[in-house]
Amino acid sequence: MWQRIQTVHMVLGALMLFTVGMGNPNVLESVLGGFGVGLFLANCTYYKNRKRQFVLNRLAMLVAFALEAVYLYPVLEAVDSGVLDQSVWVTLAPLCAVVFASLANRAIQRDENLVKSSDRIR
Repeated sequence: MWQRIQTVHMVLGALMLFTVGMGNPNVLESVLGGFGVGLFLANCTYYKNRKRQFVLNRLAMLVAFALEAVYLYPVLEAVDSGVLDQSVWVTLAPLCAVVFASLANRAIQRDENLVKSSDRIR
């Protein structure tokens, strides 16, 4: 399970969403972060079913984009008023999770292509 690079990418994506969801008093942000972490970590156990991993990574990306939208809306409102109180890390962590999920999807697709090519040789 840990020898595959996509598992490492998914764990890093879960870590990004965990850091975002852990320190927030807002319930919606914590729930979205926890749901994303759960998706990423559950997805690490599906290493034999690459199609399921691919679909769950897409779902985790949608959750991360929703979390990013929840964070960016108040930041954009604060920019209009001239007061900025959130750190940059909090707004960039869901985007980093999306990047890690897309890297995991690329690795999953590469593994799937290798399996298909080896099946055709036999």
